[in-house]
Amino acid sequence: MRRIVTGLAVLGLTLAGCGTEADGDDAKAKQPSSSSPAAGGTSGPTWAYDEILDDGSELSDVIATADDDVWAAGTVTGKDSENPSPDDGFLLHHDGTRWQRQPMPAALGSAVHEARFDSLGADGFLLTASLPTLGGPRTARWDGTRWTALPELPGDGGRLVDMKAFAADDVWALSGESRIHHWDGTRWSTSTLPATVVSLDGVAADDLWAVGYRETGDGSDGGEFTQPAAVHWDGSSWQLTETPAYRFPEPVPPEPGASIDDVLALAADDVRAYGMHSFNHGEVEDEPQEEPVRLRWDGSGWAKAPDAEGDCAGRVPMAVDGTRGLFLDGNRYVDSGGACTKIKRPRLPSGGGVRATSRQSLWLSAVEVVPGTDRVLGVGHVQVNQSGNPMSKSVIVSLKR
Repeated sequence: MRRIVTGLAVLGLTLAGCGTEADGDDAKAKQPSSSSPAAGGTSGPTWAYDEILDDGSELSDVIATADDDVWAAGTVTGKDSENPSPDDGFLLHHDGTRWQRQPMPAALGSAVHEARFDSLGADGFLLTASLPTLGGPRTARWDGTRWTALPELPGDGGRLVDMKAFAADDVWALSGESRIHHWDGTRWSTSTLPATVVSLDGVAADDLWAVGYRETGDGSDGGEFTQPAAVHWDGSSWQLTETPAYRFPEPVPPEPGASIDDVLALAADDVRAYGMHSFNHGEVEDEPQEEPVRLRWDGSGWAKAPDAEGDCAGRVPMAVDGTRGLFLDGNRYVDSGGACTKIKRPRLPSGGGVRATSRQSLWLSAVEVVPGTDRVLGVGHVQVNQSGNPMSKSVIVSLKR
């Protein structure tokens, strides 16, 4: 699940389900005119390019503690396909005036990827990255002055699946299919969950959810292989909760199964879960439609919920715009009244290998609302499709209302 800014519950919105980060359509292959988003002549929200990186880097996440303390994480990957080099990690820090490049903390080393931030509120934030050697993820805490390394996760490590932090001494990390680790400020402890889980979220230290799927059979009885699973932490133990079952009508397609991919906790009595009820395609001619899994917890039980409609269907929130609305993946914005808008974006300037006739699309990996301000930032890349020399350029964007 994407790291979501707190405060979502005040909007009272019905959210879309999981989807891709697709931009929706490409920019038309023409130079911006005086009425183009790049010139600021259109109404509605528009992304503007604050920084365009030409070093082959990829930006994975962004976090802000204040308007003059913004961080972005990135990597530069070797481009020799025959002898690829490890990903060289770096940080970008904005002090309110300009972006400056900084090294990764020593505890993480320079060869990292999939770097992510997790807020600790007044305690600073965590930076976690996986190692290209498939070693366990490494985590360091920034307290506003210095970096402090956390011990490595116990066991054989593996890539970080998800993380949820409530305080410097209350951090949960998911690095395997059913094992979850907890940091109490002194040591890691490990629990085995009664389901395969892939996403974490919660609103309090004694109200955390881990979601995924549970195996229900091998299909020999004509039933689903898997069903959605939601496991709850109440401060003392993990308990599997009952979730609605999904089943295809006869004739049942091959290898059917339902699972949850993401969870979003808005309040103790409002938790949303998004996934898919699918099957193994291509084995029968008359295939049914896949079914979105949309569940909602009301404080006492899980129930099926409708998917959103229109252009916001199949999308999940990336950040909260105060009480005004939500930023969704795919550069969509839904206001507090439920109206869905596509956030416009300008074309990259021609030059540096970018042709005026290219088709371009913006893909954001993270969006951050700067605390206490009206400022919104995003990191990701612009895909440039053109004959002979397709490319992508990493960008830092800011929102123009």
